Amino acid sequence: MKRTIILFAIIVMPGLMRAQQVRRGSVPETALDGLSDEFSDTNSKSAWQRLHVVEKFPDKIKEFSISNGQMKLVPYASGWYGDYQAPFLFKNISGNFDVRARIKVSGANDILPQSEWSLAGIMVRQPKETTSETWQPRQENWLFFTTGIAEPTGVAMFEVKSTNNSLSNLKLRPAKAGWVELRIVRVQASFILLYRYSEGEPWTVIERFYRPLLPAELQVGINAYSGWNGIPAQVKGDPATFNRTLVNDVAADMVVEADYIRFARPVLNMEKLGALRASGFQAPYYTAGNLLTDHSVSNEMVLDIIGK
Repeated sequence: MKRTIILFAIIVMPGLMRAQQVRRGSVPETALDGLSDEFSDTNSKSAWQRLHVVEKFPDKIKEFSISNGQMKLVPYASGWYGDYQAPFLFKNISGNFDVRARIKVSGANDILPQSEWSLAGIMVRQPKETTSETWQPRQENWLFFTTGIAEPTGVAMFEVKSTNNSLSNLKLRPAKAGWVELRIVRVQASFILLYRYSEGEPWTVIERFYRPLLPAELQVGINAYSGWNGIPAQVKGDPATFNRTLVNDVAADMVVEADYIRFARPVLNMEKLGALRASGFQAPYYTAGNLLTDHSVSNEMVLDIIGK
């Protein structure tokens, strides 16, 4: 029994300590200078890490290019769900962040994709130490905010999805076709997801997640997937097979364009945060992250604190 307790402390406590640091807001923060990308320089492609390269899986990106001030990303048939992986371009970010990306998801010849489950947006993912050879199930931890189409085709949707130990929960909400600015704000263990269609418009909070076990350093960037329904059953019946297989002969009609992705630190309105605490949220363990994802606190109050 004593040996079991010691082993538990060795294996689990470091992760719990990192999570507690995030909740208290004491995590070290990496410099964000130079991480934003306006896609005005084709050389910036090399600054983006690609999941398939880092974890040694087949390349499921059909096209990744930068020209005329825009990034273009076209995936092969793939999907982000549970243990299943798809294209993901990212940079490693430690500490709190406010990331914004202006993107458009369309079909090759239509205003919307023509393949079911074609979505792209901002993803926040816990790094993994495994590769294709050492891959294990139930190790995916991430959340994302995407736009595109689900089922049926012809209807624009937002998708928010949160995955804990490869168990995914998703929600679909109505959206508009065309350009949209997506935003995810991390404050300690809270993640606030927002959107707006035009610069100068007010932000709309679409979801708030409290993820206290995500570590200080996360992969943050743009994900994309398309054509899930057309992937053969023998491939998508097993996540390990799916992740190790490039399916390039199935329709995956989606083109992702991005004007920019910008990384900054959140600038919180401390006066309004203090006023909210004074109104009843005074417990010493109730951090800013707790407050921002407490649903007795309205979305409007959250916007007042994180900035409109």
